[in-house]
Amino acid sequence: MFNKINQLFANKLYRSIALVLVILIAGPELMMGYELMALLEFLGPSTFVLIHLAGIKLYLERLKNAFMRFEKHSLCYRPKASHIIDMPALIIHYLPERSFVLVFLSLVSICCIHMFVMA
Repeated sequence: MFNKINQLFANKLYRSIALVLVILIAGPELMMGYELMALLEFLGPSTFVLIHLAGIKLYLERLKNAFMRFEKHSLCYRPKASHIIDMPALIIHYLPERSFVLVFLSLVSICCIHMFVMA
């Protein structure tokens, strides 16, 4: 019986008829499967990147909060854009003075150590 079916499908006409029948019966499901595979190929990397960007954003938010806690006792406040447009001199008040003093003292000490080592 199996040999008879093999001989029947050995003919190219019966093979093409079987292919047409499979496409007609399972065509919509096959196309839906292809579309879902394409959707999965797109959503996989985009979800991966989105998860990492969300993690980086949370990490940077934590650093910003730590910086703002450090600068909380200085006159560092953020003026609104409309206020800066009206009075551009307000941008000076946005400079974080404690951080600038820390950077300035670090640079002075590095220069002093460099001059001491080079002398």
